[in-house]
Amino acid sequence: MARSNLKRLLLQAAFVLSWSSGYIGAKLGTQDGGAFNLLFWRFLLVSVCLGLFLNVRLLTVSWAQIRHYAVIGFLSQFLYLSCLYVAIQNGLPPGIAAIIAALQPLMTAALSSGSAVERSGGWQWVGLMISFAGVSIVIAGHYGSGGQSVDLVMYLLPLASALGLTLATLYERRAVQRQGAGLVLPLFIQSMLTLVGFTAAVLYTDTLSIPHDPDVLISIVWLTLFSTFVAYLSLWMLLRVMTATHVAALVYLEPPVTLVWAALMFGDVIAGSTYAGMAVVVAGLLLVRLKRPTVACAS
Repeated sequence: MARSNLKRLLLQAAFVLSWSSGYIGAKLGTQDGGAFNLLFWRFLLVSVCLGLFLNVRLLTVSWAQIRHYAVIGFLSQFLYLSCLYVAIQNGLPPGIAAIIAALQPLMTAALSSGSAVERSGGWQWVGLMISFAGVSIVIAGHYGSGGQSVDLVMYLLPLASALGLTLATLYERRAVQRQGAGLVLPLFIQSMLTLVGFTAAVLYTDTLSIPHDPDVLISIVWLTLFSTFVAYLSLWMLLRVMTATHVAALVYLEPPVTLVWAALMFGDVIAGSTYAGMAVVVAGLLLVRLKRPTVACAS
């Protein structure tokens, strides 16, 4: 039992750190390269690596699996990453983007309320709403202290990212028992179809170019290893042992990690309102994590 709990704890830590690394890698790579170009090369590398690893197992892929994982890939990769990277490229700080995207647990709880397994109890709803208030404090504080230089639309794009990932996690959570395809093969299918999407996007925006800048090259490798392999595999592994609401609640730990990381790496300033908002977010997270869903005990 202790070993199982330790394994789950380490898996959750890997999830938080790897997803936080995506915001940092996005800023590192989009400073000198376009968002779609960066994402194109990232998923080209991901697809090649996974294709070589899977080899002949790719011959066993069915059309049903392709259709299923195409939906997940579009929501959790193409939509999620497009919105975040465009926002960060246009000046939204990685930490602020992470905090806005942290509204995903509230969306997950709301959209899963019809499921007896996923349904959130009263205390969880209180915790989620408290965390929502904390995120609002951060956004208001940042926008009021010089954040007006960033187009208001850029503050809304991470919300679209959160919605996409929420729909993907709920869809995967409900279908995981009948897919039986492991973890690597689904990630390959999702990444290949996402690559098709970013190929179209980079050609449509005429931003395709071979990266030469060291920061962009480092970012592509960084995003491939940590923000794709570790991040998405840890997400789907957690969804097999935890409810979608509890997995989504881990998203609240990403903003403080991202804020500190960005401050150390890029010199981003952390405002006082950000500290206050994050304290409120953590308080809400504790309620979500410590109070079990009221329906979960029913037999």
